[in-house]
Amino acid sequence: MHIKKIEIKNWLGIKELLFNPGKFNKVSGDSGTGKTSLVEALEKVFTNKNRRTEVIRHDQEEAELFVELDDGLQATRKIRTEKSDYLKVKHDSKAVASTETFLRKLINGEIFRPIEFVQKTTKEQTEIILNMLQIGWTVDDIKNWFSEVPEADYQLHILQILKQIETGYYAERESINREINLLRANIEGIKRDLPPNYNGDEWRSVNLQELYNQLSEAEASNKRLEEAKSLIDGLSLRIDDIKRRATHAAEEKKLDYNRQRDSLTAAVTRLEDSIQREQLVIDDTDRRIIEESTRLDNELEQAIERLKLQYQAKKQTMRGEVRSASEQSRVFIAEYREQIAEKKTTLTNIEDHERKDLEKIADHESNLIATENEKSGNAQEVIDTVEYIDPAPLKETADQAASMKEYLREWERMNDIIREKLTPKEERSAELTAKIKTARDLPKELLKTASLPVDGLSVDEQGRIRIDETLIDGLSEGEALEFAFKLAKAQAGDLKVICVDGWQNLGSKQQEIIESSKSDEYQYFVLETIDGQDLNIEVVEG
Repeated sequence: MHIKKIEIKNWLGIKELLFNPGKFNKVSGDSGTGKTSLVEALEKVFTNKNRRTEVIRHDQEEAELFVELDDGLQATRKIRTEKSDYLKVKHDSKAVASTETFLRKLINGEIFRPIEFVQKTTKEQTEIILNMLQIGWTVDDIKNWFSEVPEADYQLHILQILKQIETGYYAERESINREINLLRANIEGIKRDLPPNYNGDEWRSVNLQELYNQLSEAEASNKRLEEAKSLIDGLSLRIDDIKRRATHAAEEKKLDYNRQRDSLTAAVTRLEDSIQREQLVIDDTDRRIIEESTRLDNELEQAIERLKLQYQAKKQTMRGEVRSASEQSRVFIAEYREQIAEKKTTLTNIEDHERKDLEKIADHESNLIATENEKSGNAQEVIDTVEYIDPAPLKETADQAASMKEYLREWERMNDIIREKLTPKEERSAELTAKIKTARDLPKELLKTASLPVDGLSVDEQGRIRIDETLIDGLSEGEALEFAFKLAKAQAGDLKVICVDGWQNLGSKQQEIIESSKSDEYQYFVLETIDGQDLNIEVVEG
């Protein structure tokens, strides 16, 4: 099916154009004369898509496009500024229902332009080709394949969708695996700080208090045993020491009382001597009086008469002094006798005090010896009934348990990390690995059901297009152009139209295309830019 008639009014750079194209049509002219406007008019008619925002010619309110096909189909499309657009399609003089849908069925994709295809990016080329591969699928299929509907652009081709899904899962798995590696490194770090083959369950059940209680009981028992042996071994020494200390205390007491006794005896002697001296004074009183009287008489006789009375007075005074001294001596004697009586009473009492103190020392000695004998008796019982327990193994066991329990918190933290973080992430990583494999394997299976538009074309599991095993971005310029024409022909629907822009740049390819067009079923519109030339349409071959 070819285009039989084209009529264009007020569309882009074309004010008015009417012509009947043939099989090979060369549209030439300078830039801006309307060459591309012609091709875009054809695209608008059949796809209702604009490549530019403003398509109505300046100072006009409506553009009209009319195309008639060689099977009698007529399509009129009006683009208006003040009203809604208008489309009318007639076939065999009858109006066609669902006009847009009907027109779209005439082509696969858009009016194909091979040169434009070559100039597109690899991504854009890939999308065009993938859209030509008809592979049936539904969202339910996605859910069945992956047990969920992963995030992706579901407007893309299924192969691209699967690649997006694979990439998404892969990125998630990489992120999770990084976290897994960090967790494993953390776990290994904790393990390095734990004793070899550390089992927290084993040490958690150990009763540390009970172990130390056993150790304390053993040490207390051993202490009683050692004390008992020490008591038995030192009994005679302690009794001898008690006796020695008691004897020493008694001797000290005796010496003390002897010192008191000697002191009192000496005091009595001194007092008796004082009495004798004072008694001598008393006994010598008359003698001294006579002696003094004689002396004084002699003095008196020798003194003159006038002193006689004076000496008589002195004599009287002397008698008083001597008698006074005698009376004083009697008082002293009485006092000394009272002190002697008191000292003698003290001497009598000191014997009784000495006896009582010595009895106390003896009683204390007996009590201490009895106490030591009683202790020794209990100690012997302890020696006979208590067995020595080696505390070293108990202490080693308790200390080891205490040391091991100190690691318990880190061990539990490690297991929490494994249980709560590492295991779920490992499970998710394994799940993602399975999903990634599914996303990688599905394209191979789906491609088995798709018909490829061009011989030698293939799609790998990553959704990349290859031509005879070469990626499309690796084709030479000639290979790329040849492939573009093959693809253009394969993409064409019932409307067999191919548009070639930049005809002047194809060189020797021009003749190849012309020769090829003579034997194929396609209608060609080739656009050639010629400086300074107005728009010109030449039907090369009808």
